[in-house]
Amino acid sequence: MGKIIAYGELMLRIPFGEKSFLTQLPNYGGCELNSLAFLSQRGYDCEFLSSFPDSYVGQIIKSYVESLNINCNFNFNNDRLGVYYTKTSETNQPTEIYYDRKNSSFSNYLVPKNDLKKILSNKNFVILSGITPALSPTCQENIYNIINVAKLYNVKVVYDINFRPSLWSIKECRNFNKQILPQVDYLFANSQTLRSILEIDTKSNDIDIFKESEDCLNQIIDQYSFSLIAMTIRKKNKLASLINYKNTMIRSEIFEIDQIDRVGAGDSFLGSVMYGVLKGWGISKISLFSTSSFAIAHTFKGDVNRFIDEEIIKFKSNFSLG
Repeated sequence: MGKIIAYGELMLRIPFGEKSFLTQLPNYGGCELNSLAFLSQRGYDCEFLSSFPDSYVGQIIKSYVESLNINCNFNFNNDRLGVYYTKTSETNQPTEIYYDRKNSSFSNYLVPKNDLKKILSNKNFVILSGITPALSPTCQENIYNIINVAKLYNVKVVYDINFRPSLWSIKECRNFNKQILPQVDYLFANSQTLRSILEIDTKSNDIDIFKESEDCLNQIIDQYSFSLIAMTIRKKNKLASLINYKNTMIRSEIFEIDQIDRVGAGDSFLGSVMYGVLKGWGISKISLFSTSSFAIAHTFKGDVNRFIDEEIIKFKSNFSLG
């Protein structure tokens, strides 16, 4: 079935704003875990590599991760827990996010190389995010080491190229990504991020929502040997995706919905695409299912997509424009 590990930070998510305090409770979130949870809930052997405070809080988080059917590979130390604050904006607008994660337990933890060899030797996939290297030089070193060991054991690298300008500069991000992208097997991105990081010259197109993503994909497809490139697309209240897999590019159906909370939607997309890959689906089925999963993840407040397959498929039939 495939064994999957993700390396990343899980933080406390605190809603703010008058409406948020009245309707939402604090919970936990982090892009790598969100993607991993999609697969763990479908019976896959999943493991989360991270670090947390050696306290009651750390034990609560461990219990939370285990409740998602995920194996915990945690370091515990005396540093703090990362936090992020979210304010849900008006319908179809981005959720406001503010980070408080400097010097967190995770960002200060250097994973021993010998541990990585033991951890990765029996895995099939490792999930990484471009947010993590922005946190500290230690996190960057961990990712370099993880990728090097993964290649040693033929573990496929799944990478969401997330860029957060509030965490590091575009120059730092570009330098780091250009070093690791040649070793990535499955790439997840959007056109805005690819344009910025890889300095791709393309323009937005309000008439054809796929055109900008296709231009970006076509400019990188021959530069790297990705097994798969999957891109999310948002244009106001319309959602879609573009996937290139096994030398075939496919435009998804377009979903038109009122978006409540975008946080975790891209992670849901990654998890559902990899679910289709692990199931051995063809590109058309992967596109239909993963884009519906991406779209439905915009309809609730929270990080982890807990909808079952039948609900995701039914959502496609009700909200897709075809």
